[in-house]
Amino acid sequence: MRRLVLAVLALAALLTGCYGAHSSGSPETPHYEQGLVDKAAVVVRGMRQDPKFRHIEVYLKNAKGVLVLPSVIKAGLIYGGQGGNGVLLARGDDGAWSSPAFYTLGGGSIGLQIGVQEAAIVLVFMNDKAFKSAIDSGLTLGADATAAAGTAGITGEVASTHVFKDVYYFADVGGLFAGLSLEGGVIHVREGLNKAYYGQIYTPRQIVLEHKVEARGAALLKEALTVPAKDK
Repeated sequence: MRRLVLAVLALAALLTGCYGAHSSGSPETPHYEQGLVDKAAVVVRGMRQDPKFRHIEVYLKNAKGVLVLPSVIKAGLIYGGQGGNGVLLARGDDGAWSSPAFYTLGGGSIGLQIGVQEAAIVLVFMNDKAFKSAIDSGLTLGADATAAAGTAGITGEVASTHVFKDVYYFADVGGLFAGLSLEGGVIHVREGLNKAYYGQIYTPRQIVLEHKVEARGAALLKEALTVPAKDK
């Protein structure tokens, strides 16, 4: 009898642990969304501090918006789902960043370089047309908007006269600048994540352009994305 009781207790503990892990880290829970926001801040801060990525600041200073995907995981030929979720923010004319809206990146033709299974990716939107298209209807990179890997060739001095492509992307694999192709990648909204984070339904436009809601938990992310004027 004692062995039976112990077995039942052990099984109950195991099931509790499994369900507890699922509920604390699964999508569409406030804990999960805040985790994405926090991880996005770490990704951006890390890139700006790493000499291999510091040129991202030129793009951020001239951006209309940004999409930060803390962990895009390779699953066969498909990228997306929970591993491809991230946050999209708009940059105002005054340089201030909006609250985040939740988006995902998917598409079977996305390709990381050989041997790479996971990457942190930052996409920087350089014009209103591409950015608002992503907000209102989603965006297919390479079809709806031109996309290119960020390079160190653009300096602060020439950025104001440079003709930018629609979107630039930066990929970090363990501190390395990863080669990848985002051609065919589809950017679309995660409505369930937005509802869970803000407690009610807001459209991406209401969040990032109309500022209908303020996310206090995004302060560190906004700070990470803000390039001080003195750096110009």
